[in-house]
Amino acid sequence: MRIELDVDEAWALASYVLTRLLEETELPDADRAKIRRWRSQQMQPSKEGMRLLTEKINRDLAQAVERKQRSQIRKPDWR
Repeated sequence: MRIELDVDEAWALASYVLTRLLEETELPDADRAKIRRWRSQQMQPSKEGMRLLTEKINRDLAQAVERKQRSQIRKPDWR
C-alpha cells in the first residue's frame, strides 16, 4: 500500500489542523495572530515551506505504513 499526498492535499490537512488548533486551544491573542500570519505568509501551496512539509508528511506516512506491515508479519498465527 502506498499513500502519498500532493501539495494541495497537504496544505488542506495543515490548514485543518491549524484551524482546529486555533479554535480549540486557549492561546493568547498574540500567539493566535502569529499562527494566522505564519499560515497566510509561509504555508501557501506555492511556497517552499509547504513543499518541504509535504515531503515530510509523505515520508512519515510511508514509514508508518511500512512499520504496520512489518508488525503484521511478525504477529503469531495463534492470536
